[in-house]
Amino acid sequence: MSTCPKVLLVWPGSEGAAAGNFGVPQLVGLAGYLRARAGADVTVCDLACERAFGKVDLAKLFAGPDGRGYDVIGFSVYSSFDYLLVSALAEIARAAHPRALLVGGGYHVSARPRDIVYDGSPFDVAVVGEGEKPMAKVVDSVRGGAPIRGEILGPDPITRLDDLPETDYGFLSRYRPIARKVASQVEVYLSRGCPFDCAFCMEKAKREVSWRGYSVDRAIDELKKLHAFLGLSGWTVYFADALFGMPKAWRREFLSRLSELGLPSDKNWLLIRVDMVDDEDLRLFRSANCAPGFGLESGDPEMLATIRKAGRLHDYLDRMLEVGRRAHELGVPWGANVIVGHPGETEASMRASAAYMKRLFLEPEATTGFLSIDPFRFYPGSPIDDELDEYGRRFGTKVHRPEWWKDGDQAFLSEWVDPSRELTYSRRDALMKELFEPILRELPSRFAYAGPSRPYFLRALEGQLEQLSDRSRLYFRERYYAWSKYTGKTTRARDELAKDAEVASLLAALRARNVAAMARTSGDLAPSLLEALVEVPRERFVPPDELLASTKDVAVRLDREGLSSVSAFHAYATTFTAAGIREGMRVLDLGAGTGYGTALLARLVGDRGFVRGVELDPALVAVGQRLLQTYENAELLAASAFSPEVWEGPPWDAVVVGFAVGEIPKLFLERLGHAVLVLPITRAGGDGAQVLERVRLDEDGAIVREAVADVLYVPARTHVVAAEPARRAPVEAAPRGKVRLKVV
Repeated sequence: MSTCPKVLLVWPGSEGAAAGNFGVPQLVGLAGYLRARAGADVTVCDLACERAFGKVDLAKLFAGPDGRGYDVIGFSVYSSFDYLLVSALAEIARAAHPRALLVGGGYHVSARPRDIVYDGSPFDVAVVGEGEKPMAKVVDSVRGGAPIRGEILGPDPITRLDDLPETDYGFLSRYRPIARKVASQVEVYLSRGCPFDCAFCMEKAKREVSWRGYSVDRAIDELKKLHAFLGLSGWTVYFADALFGMPKAWRREFLSRLSELGLPSDKNWLLIRVDMVDDEDLRLFRSANCAPGFGLESGDPEMLATIRKAGRLHDYLDRMLEVGRRAHELGVPWGANVIVGHPGETEASMRASAAYMKRLFLEPEATTGFLSIDPFRFYPGSPIDDELDEYGRRFGTKVHRPEWWKDGDQAFLSEWVDPSRELTYSRRDALMKELFEPILRELPSRFAYAGPSRPYFLRALEGQLEQLSDRSRLYFRERYYAWSKYTGKTTRARDELAKDAEVASLLAALRARNVAAMARTSGDLAPSLLEALVEVPRERFVPPDELLASTKDVAVRLDREGLSSVSAFHAYATTFTAAGIREGMRVLDLGAGTGYGTALLARLVGDRGFVRGVELDPALVAVGQRLLQTYENAELLAASAFSPEVWEGPPWDAVVVGFAVGEIPKLFLERLGHAVLVLPITRAGGDGAQVLERVRLDEDGAIVREAVADVLYVPARTHVVAAEPARRAPVEAAPRGKVRLKVV
């Protein structure tokens, strides 16, 4: 073993809380410590920056510049959102370099170290809390020839930050040329710890919560080094401390020195409690070009108590009003962060919070503040995590996926929470838009700050509005119905969807847009047909996890094998046009699936017409029969399309077929009479090509066949293949340490 162990520190670059920032100060500081205290040769890899160079070659990355790999590879699992990605990266690194020592650290690891260290894990060590001393111990163990494996190290915090080596931004020299491609904001840490106990926060997972900061001299020196490396003109500097400047004397001395330093950054951004700030702080923020962000969290005093905001809570809210007023007078931009749907939230508390935000932002003629609204997300290691059962007993709070980071769909699953007995996830989602979107829409016209970072704040408001946009909310609503299905509640999901007027309206708008686009390329289609395609709610005839697909001109599978489907819009348009469907006709719909085509036909033929849908799969028929109950001129039968009985009844005017056959079945011709038959035929030749044909019998009984279009349909079935039992995602997530992707 070399006396200078080689260490790779990896930042996953995923879309978590630190996305869109440059600097990875956590790893840069750790790298400097390991080089100075443990004699390691350290490389820092930021995968977000690496992607700016092109596709990342992971084999080359883990092999290192000499192709021999690294002795230690440390992965930052800064956020629970990083867990799946880092787990996959660790598997790749372990397979390529079985002797390397793999370490995981960060907030998530501190909260759930056993997600990292378990039998069969690719990781060897989990680090809880701050990483410098535990990682130095790991490096020393490698140098000594007895690598630590299967252990959880820490917490072992740094008590005096000035004892840390000076930050060397040379670890990021590879990324200096592309820094502005990946970010407009650079992160720096000046302190550690936050002694407050907000119920939602992960900070306590690091164990050491006491506030510890650099000396003011050291803090200013850190900023000088950052400016010398990066050139801060045009950048926003984000002091990423959990709590900026807790001691008043430190805070005011630092801000005075920062003002004297005169950094050319557009703005310096920080997070601080509003009850720590007075008029003198605001004046110093102005002179130091700083914008404070306040974790307001709610405008309802009772919710603030539940969230565990310390102090006198009515005074806390009054203080925010006064700070907002004085910040406007002084020209200081600021932000307020609000959580919607925190455990214990009710409709009344949401309305009270929104009313307060109107007072704060819209009652004044102008403001220099902006509002950040986020749904509550459940994080491991928070007080809520520790006391989840108590929240359930007290409020009826339900976290539907308590280990959401082990599944796909993390963006949705992290916020899939019923805050209380009277406020479900769905209702919270609807109220969030109803109550807060009007405030966010009016804010830009009230925003009076005119400094160089004005676009930064306006972009933040645009991002907030995008979160409440129809597109974004529809995605999350689809995920809600999808996971209801995955957890064995398909029938309930369908029933709820049938009553969800907002989702129905959003889907109809998308469907109308896509049907119009289809019509522009499909020739002359009857207006009644286009209206039916828009107005029949296709989403109800497809699986609950295919809501967005239902609005598109594509076929949607009804089963995992793809043996049955709801056809694309253009397929129905072509078939029904070829069949000459019009009011008053009697139509036989063979291969009807869940009855979407049957519903379209029922609308087209009207009260004087009649439609019989026939589907082989009784499970699909059971779904369709419920959906067709409102159509008095339609029925759906569970039977084979090749059974003579399904043809019985009034003479048919048209027969449409939703599956492909090799040749026209004899039964179809025998029973056709004066009807028009439209069906897909698989051409001979073995290439699977299909053609849609229009078939009729002339006066002499001769078959008249006309090719309509090339098509692609599912093949005909004569029996239902027993499907595998549907895989149900258990209520709890995967066993400890096991990664499971989305159930499909």
